[in-house]
Parts: sequence; structure tokens; C-alpha cells
Amino acid sequence: MLIQHDQAVADKVNGLLTDACKQHISDIHIEPMATICRIRFRKNGLLYEKNTIPLLVANRMILRIKVMANLNIAEKRLPQDGRFYTPENELEVRVSTCPHLYGEKIVLRLFQKQNTYFSIDDIGLLPSQKTLLVKKLEAPQGLILITGPTGSGKTITLYTALRYLNTIEKNILSIEDPIEMQLPGITQIQTNPKIGLDFPNLLRTCMRQDPDILMIGEIRDTDTANIAIQAAQTGHLVLATLHTNNTVEAIQRLQTLGVSSDQLSHSLSLIVAQRLIRMSCHDCIDKKQHSNTCHGGYVGRTGMFEMLPNSPTLTQLIAQNGSRLALEQAFDMENLLSLKEVGLEKVKQRITDIAELKRVIGHL
Repeated sequence: MLIQHDQAVADKVNGLLTDACKQHISDIHIEPMATICRIRFRKNGLLYEKNTIPLLVANRMILRIKVMANLNIAEKRLPQDGRFYTPENELEVRVSTCPHLYGEKIVLRLFQKQNTYFSIDDIGLLPSQKTLLVKKLEAPQGLILITGPTGSGKTITLYTALRYLNTIEKNILSIEDPIEMQLPGITQIQTNPKIGLDFPNLLRTCMRQDPDILMIGEIRDTDTANIAIQAAQTGHLVLATLHTNNTVEAIQRLQTLGVSSDQLSHSLSLIVAQRLIRMSCHDCIDKKQHSNTCHGGYVGRTGMFEMLPNSPTLTQLIAQNGSRLALEQAFDMENLLSLKEVGLEKVKQRITDIAELKRVIGHL
């Protein structure tokens, strides 16, 4: 099919976005190849092929998307990032282009307004975990870390926590790279290292803005880690993410970054490790065939969480640079639930199944 004019291209792009919205797709991959272009959708964390289109159609669609995202349409040799909003679908789209062997691959990350705002009751916490998280969020100061690999739902958890905390009495500032969702009433700041707006410099600025609560998109370096720790010790509630697999690894990661063990032990409030897991479709959970309402026997995703609150035992271990084994033993002694145990509880409740749990956390 040969697209003859701009309106036809616009209709193609709008149709793709509308279709993705209806199916609750999180990402669209437009991937030019040698002779065709493949379009893939990511749903519930997994990619599948939507269809293939002619290269000429794909190139014109990519051009249209670059215009919508205010990108340089003449630049095809360098990666670019942008975003746009479609009011008809209440859809915010984050755009990333990447040059490759057969042209430009483009990935669209979709944020549907109605799907991106959650309450603490909606994200998958067990009742005891919700009670613990709320208690720590309502504390006047301390460091709350949300950990997990890319795509584990850390941003949703952070934004959910910020929405819970967002009252007129609180001055909340966030430093993000990028800002993924807009939160009215919160001062959200986008990093821009090219002009000196990196995490450490912005954190120093935020500390002069009379903050009550600070959110740091990710702790990546020693300066950011140390400023976050200092803020948590001087009367501020600090929420941040860290790329580690579990709660114990988060402690060791901060120590590796050069954070003083003594300061960490006295500022740490709670570490949360999490994953996203697909939920079983109850229309076909006991049938051999999948229903029309699900995708591969699953409908949507929920979080599963491992929580490590600070305690006298943990404080002492951190201050003494306790080994990983000692920290893991302390976790067990506190009778806390690991990710595996939480996952097995969700299997028991028929929220998910063993196959999905193994896919997410590995061998049981």
C-alpha cells in the first residue's frame, strides 16, 4: 500500500496509537528491516508481532512521529528523544529513535492517563506491606529506596507514593530523567547534564527550596547518594530508586558508591524490591483454551514486593559493614517475606501461576 498524502500518514499513525490504547499496550516498536518493517506491541511486559508494513509506509510514519515529537526530521544518524500528547486518547507518548543497519528504529512508550495513576491499594501490596509502607511514608524524615531491574514498576510505585503524600501542607520536589508522568501540585524537574543540570547539582538546588519531600529518579553516583543520605538525616523524607535485584543488594550498592555505613544506618527507613507479574485470566484459568479477553491466558500485571524496614539489628549490621550473608540472615530473622514467598502467596490466591512466577524470578 502506497501512502499518497500527509493525511493518510496521519491516519495511519493515529490508528496505530488508538489500537494500542484499546489493547493497553505499553510500548510500540517500529523496526525497519531489509525489505519490510515489523511493528511489535509490548503487552504485560512481553513483545509480540502486531503486523508488517512496507518500508515506504514505515519511513513516512516515522517522519510523521518525529514531527509530532518535535524532533529533527533531517537527522537520521544520531539518536533522538522527544514526546507528544494526543488529547483524543488522553495519551502521552515518549519517543526514542535509534539509527541502525536498515534506517531508524523508533520506540514509542505510551502512558494512558487513566492507567498511570494508582492508589496504594491498587499496586499489589499485601495488607501487611501496605501498612508498613504507609507508616514509613508518614514519617517526617528518612530514606525510602525502591529497587528492581528496568521494567519492574519502580516509577509507578514512586508516583503512587508521591500522590499519597501530595497535600497542600507539603512542598514536594522531584528530580527525574525523564519525567514520565505529570503530577499536579508537585515541582518536577527534568535533568539536563549538557547544561549542568545533573542529579547532584539539582539536588543541591532543591535543598535550598525549602523541601519537605524529595524524590530522586535514580541514585547513580556517589554525589547523589551522599546528598540523598544527608537530606534524609536533616529532616526530609527522601524517595529514590536504585537498580539492584533485592533489598540486601541495595545496601551493598550504596556502600560501594562510597556512602558512609554509619550515615546509611541512621538515615535508612525502608527498602522495597519489586517485580511486575502477569495476572491469570479468570475467564479461562480452568480451561484449556484462552478467552478473547486475555493475552496468552493473562490479563494485566500487578506488583509483588519484598520489604526491608530498618531495625536495631539492621542498623547495627550496616554500621559494622556486615557481610551479605549476615544481612540476609538478619532479613530471615525479622520474619520478612522474600519476593519468592510473596510470589507463592499470589499463586496460592490464584492471582498468577507458577509458570509466570518462574519466568519473573527464575527457578523456585
